Amino acid sequence: MTRRCTVYTAVVPGEDEDPENATAAIANAMVATLGGIGWTAEHRKFDGDLRLLLDDLRNDPPDFIFNIVEGFLGTDRLAFFGTGVYETAGVPFAGSGSFGLMAGTDKLVCKRMLRSEAIPTPGYAEGPDWSALKEDRLYIVKAIGEHASLGLDQGAVVQGRSAVEARAAAYEAQHKSKVFAEEFIAGREFNVAIIEDAGGPRVLPLAEMDFTGFPEHMHRIVDYAAKWKDDTVQYKSTNRRFIDEAAEAGLAAQLRETALKVWKLFDLGGWARVDFRIDAAGNPFVIDVNVNPDISHDAGLAAAAAEAGIAYPRLIEGIIAAGLRRVRV
Repeated sequence: MTRRCTVYTAVVPGEDEDPENATAAIANAMVATLGGIGWTAEHRKFDGDLRLLLDDLRNDPPDFIFNIVEGFLGTDRLAFFGTGVYETAGVPFAGSGSFGLMAGTDKLVCKRMLRSEAIPTPGYAEGPDWSALKEDRLYIVKAIGEHASLGLDQGAVVQGRSAVEARAAAYEAQHKSKVFAEEFIAGREFNVAIIEDAGGPRVLPLAEMDFTGFPEHMHRIVDYAAKWKDDTVQYKSTNRRFIDEAAEAGLAAQLRETALKVWKLFDLGGWARVDFRIDAAGNPFVIDVNVNPDISHDAGLAAAAAEAGIAYPRLIEGIIAAGLRRVRV
């Protein structure tokens, strides 16, 4: 029996239909992977009249939706519109549902939820009142509702209230997006990937960002250049390594335990990633909750799965199985 799967991606403003663009390349690769594990798959853009889309899904539903919609109407904040439509139509889909996407995308909501459960996260402030900030401390200025490190560069790390105010004003004027200031922890950084299997969430091997090669004057952060600009020193000097968890058993246990608490708090599903910074005393702090992060075959989640002995097709099969178990109606 043929099983039909639709791969939905967001419409990126200004994006053309060039098959070489990043979004199309990811979707085409996913379609090929699904074909290799027994699905008949097609790629569609999540766009247009939501009522028509809902009616279409109700009248002729695919057996499954592989959801990699990262935004709607030009903003990441509305990524949950996709899952909201799938949930309403009763079609099973990959990844987290609307609640997790809404909470994870808004970084201030995320911070408040973490604090409500006493999950360590750096202190923060939001404008226009920056009076709580200290002039002798470093802060990193981040967008509240955007992902993929949009606008994040070396200039995002600043010292003191006046510098935060200037950076915030410049960012908001350029990107039309609100920001907040988070206390900057200049220690180690970890990306902790989690997948859902039949027994529940499973934390994969712990990946540390290795900043060896960064010039001394640069802050060790995974900024936009480190992720996307392969001709920069940030990109070339930001590498992933999996730690020896037996040698750092205490830290590894804290990271794993906290990542699972975050998964439960945000009602995550399928796959996710929790990012940490480690302070000078060795304490981990959650700096980001990544709901439905990059699922490409060469991304961090796939690398962590491979480290755990999970081949990419099996990773995708497991995410589909999790989605079929977590049908929301």
